[in-house]
Amino acid sequence: MSSTRPGRIGDKVTSWVSQQADPEQWQVTVLDLAEIDLPFFDEEDMPKNGNYAKPHTQAWASAIFESDAIVVVTPQYNRSFPAPIKNAVDYLFAEWDSKPIGIVGYGWTGAADARADLAKVLTHVHADVVGDLGLSFPEQLTVDGSVVDAGAEATGELTAMLEALAAKVGDLAEAPAGS
Repeated sequence: MSSTRPGRIGDKVTSWVSQQADPEQWQVTVLDLAEIDLPFFDEEDMPKNGNYAKPHTQAWASAIFESDAIVVVTPQYNRSFPAPIKNAVDYLFAEWDSKPIGIVGYGWTGAADARADLAKVLTHVHADVVGDLGLSFPEQLTVDGSVVDAGAEATGELTAMLEALAAKVGDLAEAPAGS
């Protein structure tokens, strides 16, 4: 989850996303930026060099590297994504390379601007953004974050995104070393 605000609703959206993941195909681990000790970037060296000196950076790098695929759940704040997810992306470089990522945004417009902006940033660090989904108030979410009527269309889009992530993971597993 990318929001760290008090009263955030991302946990409910994240729970719904996690419930859609086939447990025979996915082992879901929630990485909640509100629970991860990741201050604003404080490493001496550039992330591109991979010389992570701080324990929090090493732990974050390990969590991302060990993930086969990632679904970022993000709200839209002021027509973009929250600062904590930008900070989390900026901490690393090589760990994002070719990492299959999906984006689920939520907000009054389905977080369209946040999803587009985040996809741009993730693409810049060479992540493989395979798709995105927007959930809107009040059609699919209550203001307290309950997914009330995602409907067949949103559920189908999420399922398709998860299948695309699984295909990318499979492609990476089959790729020859060094490719």
